[in-house]
Amino acid sequence: MTRIQVTQHIGHPAEAVWAVVGDFGGLHRWHPQVRRLDLSWEGRIRTLHLADGGRVVERLEARNDAACRCVYVLVDGSLPLAACRSILAVHADGPACRVDWSCEFEPRREAGADVARLMAGLYDEGLQALARALAIR
Repeated sequence: MTRIQVTQHIGHPAEAVWAVVGDFGGLHRWHPQVRRLDLSWEGRIRTLHLADGGRVVERLEARNDAACRCVYVLVDGSLPLAACRSILAVHADGPACRVDWSCEFEPRREAGADVARLMAGLYDEGLQALARALAIR
């Protein structure tokens, strides 16, 4: 298993940030690589339509509002990985917070060694965009 984690410090309270990132159907509102998102199965399955034309299907496994944490898994899609389990969590840090986005996965055989860098880049780009989006609110 390969594991990556990306962290972003954001100058807003954890509850305010969780209100944005905890919305499983709202990723397209702040991640620049997600052009559109469709929800199904009572909001537990999301289909991401990516900027590069790819598609990713994910299933929400657990959401804990008190802990500001959600866990979801990859069901299908164009990313070069399998058995992917991701965690998105917001941690209070005084009047600000820290957002951790991590995943464990198996790279597909044809993917090569750059899959970890690809996933870290996607998560980092998303968290930087989230910080920018919250700064203008």
